[in-house]
Amino acid sequence: MYGLIFNVLEGGVIEPIKWNKEKFLPNTSIIILDESSESLFLWHGAKQGLVARRTALRQAESLKGHGYTIGKSIIGRDLKSISEIDARKIGKVPEDTALNEKLQVILDKKFTELEDFVVTFGNDKPIIVKKPKPTSTPSASTKVNTSVPAPKPKTSQKPANVASEYNEPEPLPSIKPKSTPTPSIKVSTSDLLTDAKISFVICAILEHFSDIWVSKKSDGSYGVEMMDGPICQFSIKEGAKLNFTANSFSGIDSKVKLAIQKKFVELSKLL
Repeated sequence: MYGLIFNVLEGGVIEPIKWNKEKFLPNTSIIILDESSESLFLWHGAKQGLVARRTALRQAESLKGHGYTIGKSIIGRDLKSISEIDARKIGKVPEDTALNEKLQVILDKKFTELEDFVVTFGNDKPIIVKKPKPTSTPSASTKVNTSVPAPKPKTSQKPANVASEYNEPEPLPSIKPKSTPTPSIKVSTSDLLTDAKISFVICAILEHFSDIWVSKKSDGSYGVEMMDGPICQFSIKEGAKLNFTANSFSGIDSKVKLAIQKKFVELSKLL
């Protein structure tokens, strides 16, 4: 089983680094690839911004899906999960605390360092990249028959004298395909109303938070987060009725919550 650690640079570029904890700094995001647990760990420093954390998550998802290629070998081909750890929540949130403890056990395992920052655990053999053998060419003393046999003369055969109504074929009439009109795209009024209300929620939140992340969940609901945590989660049901989850806006000031709600009501009057 092999392992790799990546430092996520600005812009989402990842670089392999040595297997140690020196790069686990407050303003960094680190990806740990561990084949022994078939998982990826994504560790964020306490001062890492929201945009940088989301960029690092996309890189981690790409590694989980494709692995990391070194030579002709792929590290992390069959990874099953991604565990995201926020350093600010360690010791405060049980889930992040438990994941960090699991990560520390992996980082403290005995390993053997190989080339390209790859490490191996236990008695695994190093990665061997086989170079292709050069194609052999015939020596000067080897005789190669390069003569091309002469083509056989073509024997002309007279066609059988058979009467046919197709002896003098006439051109077939051309068939023009019937042009079908392009169907017009109809946009449902209810869909436009739903999109408008989603936009109103985001616009109202942006008046108070300049750095937010909006994501669409698997159940069709929308989640809005800021750098310090979630802001709200809502869904739009039939009739464009807006429903927020019970814990929405619980992590922000109550005055800001009321201001967001007031702004949404004002925007909704435009419909």
